[in-house]
Amino acid sequence: MHILLLPSWYPETPDSLDGIFFRQQAHTLARAGLRVGVVAPLFRSPRRWREILTGRYGENIFSDGLIPTYTAHNTYLCPPLPHFDRERWLAAGMRLFGRYLKEQGRPDLLHAHAVNHGGILAHRIAERHNIPYIITEHSSTYARGLIRRWQRPAMNQAAASAAVRLAVSPAFCRLLESEYPGLNWQYLPNILGADFAEPFTAQRPSENQTSDTFTFCSVGRLDHNKGFDILLDAFARALQSQPALRLEIGGGGNELGNLQNQAGRLNIAHAVTFHGALVPADVRRLMRRSDAFVLASRSETFGVVFIEALSQGLPIAATRCGGPEGIVNDGNGLLVPPENPEALASALLELHANCRRYDRETLRAHCLAEYGEAAVTGRLKEIYRQVLQQD
Repeated sequence: MHILLLPSWYPETPDSLDGIFFRQQAHTLARAGLRVGVVAPLFRSPRRWREILTGRYGENIFSDGLIPTYTAHNTYLCPPLPHFDRERWLAAGMRLFGRYLKEQGRPDLLHAHAVNHGGILAHRIAERHNIPYIITEHSSTYARGLIRRWQRPAMNQAAASAAVRLAVSPAFCRLLESEYPGLNWQYLPNILGADFAEPFTAQRPSENQTSDTFTFCSVGRLDHNKGFDILLDAFARALQSQPALRLEIGGGGNELGNLQNQAGRLNIAHAVTFHGALVPADVRRLMRRSDAFVLASRSETFGVVFIEALSQGLPIAATRCGGPEGIVNDGNGLLVPPENPEALASALLELHANCRRYDRETLRAHCLAEYGEAAVTGRLKEIYRQVLQQD
């Protein structure tokens, strides 16, 4: 079975975290015995001016392990012309596909990630070459009200013509069914990265400490949507009741300075550590030396970092913001309303007080059974088979 992935965004390098779950899925499918390729135009924002001056331009074709990867590097226009820029992206995708077809042969199935732009590209390829396609939606733009009217017609066509439409959380399925009336969306979660499934001794750090220090960790891009400002406010409230609490934050982003200043104003800087951007190995180390995980997102379609935390045996405090509701339950953590530091502070204190009820090995086992490679890839391969049988 020959599957061509058409992601709407993708890592520019193996170390990049932007779209890392698309690359992880490509490698997971390849390990499962499928023939996999990737076609991915990579257009950077004009705000990334350093990369505009120093970054790569033009097509770059390479083998990422066993995966032939076809990319085209360019920059969106400044001032922006969104409709024209999307057409430029799609034209680059069609050129890449033409080269892929000539050099790698005709794929059996296209798998687009996000309707806008990858799904539209899949629709255009399907119309010209009669190749079936499915779409997995990941984008938070729906929940954030960022879909523009001019974008809708092509997105509606792409979604309607897909053989199967997938979304990464049950709540997201319901949202998409309201966005695309009459179309059914199926739940299929993102895959846990293979490195997070590697065995380790799932022992709670606080159980080996003579002090009563209890460490929460949080990982994510430091931007408004991830709610780190809410988290710092909540942590300051919890710290008043439990002075030995600690918070370690991993992630880079344009809010770092503001968050550090906020920690100073709240007089919690002594208990909060900002580690900056972390590679996956550092994320695992941070999680393994922590007692619980917390993230106060304003909106999530899934939240890979939640299953990464569960895979390392951490109970979770999260917000009801879309994705976490499909992951966090009474057996592995607590959910609170978004934008509510009082409720989040109570959840932090409750996790601290009741941490022993969450067995790390059990949390990890349940996570692997639901989100591990074998579980998710098996379901995805069955979807592929059903589509090709119907075609």
